[in-house]
Amino acid sequence: MTVKQFFKSTAFKSLAVLLSIVIIAGALLAIFNDLLFVSEKERLERSLKKIYGDDTKYEDIILGPQDEKVTLDGHTVNQAYLMSDGNYLIQSTGNNAYANGSITVWTIFDCTGSKKGNNLKWNGIGKVVYESNDKQSYIGRFTEKDYKQFAEHNADLIAGKLFGDGIDVVKTGASAPFTFTALTAAVNTAVTYFKQTIVGVSTEPDLYKHQNWIKLDESEIVPNAAEKTVTYALKMKANAIAPVITVNITVKEGKIESYSLEGDYVVDYDPSMVVPSLSGGSFFVGKDLAALEGLLNEKGNTTSDILKDNGLYPNVELPYTGATYSASTIIRAAVFALENYATALYPVVHDEWLKEAPSVSVDDATVTYALKMKANAIAPVITVNITVKEGKIESYSLEGDYVVDYDPSMVVPSLSGGSFFVGKDLAALEGLLNEKGNTTSDILKDNGLYPNVELPYTGATYSASTIIRAAVFALENYNSYLAKGGTQA
Repeated sequence: MTVKQFFKSTAFKSLAVLLSIVIIAGALLAIFNDLLFVSEKERLERSLKKIYGDDTKYEDIILGPQDEKVTLDGHTVNQAYLMSDGNYLIQSTGNNAYANGSITVWTIFDCTGSKKGNNLKWNGIGKVVYESNDKQSYIGRFTEKDYKQFAEHNADLIAGKLFGDGIDVVKTGASAPFTFTALTAAVNTAVTYFKQTIVGVSTEPDLYKHQNWIKLDESEIVPNAAEKTVTYALKMKANAIAPVITVNITVKEGKIESYSLEGDYVVDYDPSMVVPSLSGGSFFVGKDLAALEGLLNEKGNTTSDILKDNGLYPNVELPYTGATYSASTIIRAAVFALENYATALYPVVHDEWLKEAPSVSVDDATVTYALKMKANAIAPVITVNITVKEGKIESYSLEGDYVVDYDPSMVVPSLSGGSFFVGKDLAALEGLLNEKGNTTSDILKDNGLYPNVELPYTGATYSASTIIRAAVFALENYNSYLAKGGTQA
């Protein structure tokens, strides 16, 4: 076939038609893409219209659509704005919903005053508005009542409680437990972000690892250092459709000695879906933390496959995953008890004296500390290095200045140089600090630690107090860090 014949052929004509269609379709697609494109700004304005029902605008962007999302406990804060009415608007997403999906909502935080005026006051949640979801087939079951209840507990919110953790909220009408749990998480995430980032409420560091799994205020943790046991009565938080579960555990020398549940551990499911070795606790008895490794995924839950691999899945064919959320809670309790055994048995005390977390290393019976002590009245921040061996201070030294605007000699060399502490145990330091954690001129004089001069004032008692505090902290927490193996700041 010649070139001329090819251009006259049916094949060429068909190819030309297809090529024309592709070009025209591409052009139309580009045109419609431009016509239908919705910018982030337009999308926000539409959301504001839906939320407020008027032309309320934002005054300041705290976290914009282009900014990196803030992740808190596995959920996210996506956007945050200061509105023209003085309130704050935050968009957040709760994950771990049905089919591992999510739900996204907007929360209005009702405020008076302003940060600029240094008189910002949070009055609670004004409104929660649905935005979108991923994979939530039961989202149609949600009504205005479900969202409205989050604005009906403001006194408890301001007091520091959260939904599902001190404040009970329940899905109205037809059930959708996984989605409602994610909704609750989304609102809690917005509340936590608002308090930390906008109001500036400092969040106390958790006392225990995985503390978010338990209702700490309703749990009991009782150590017995003499017998090396810790007894737990843990009130485990609801986990998706798994209810609040009370678990009693005793750990001795790093292994579970006893494990039992109280009351129901499943809701609307056959309890036999949790195998007896889990629900009865026999699976955990005699095990240490290493033996439970891999039973929970990075989200703190188990799965059907994990249970099957460990012989913990019901020996029946189930049309669903089984009571994996209840099983997860049961396993969480054991992991919590074992992972916090050393902390509970030997709790760290006097950490309020420290400016930041200490750097602590352990080598056999020797514990070495690098402590940054808080400023104490007119005494500055002081860095102290201490080594404790077999319950007695082996070395003690200061770094840098330990007084400000005072003559350093007002602190006697045996304190500032550390020789006073070497060879001493905790009992030897008893009485050097009063109930407020400070020393006094009289205490220093009684212990030969006061400058041998007549001073027109009390001397550098605040600096002396900080120096003594460091020694007391190191000695009183020696067994704790020895048991835990230290910790790096």
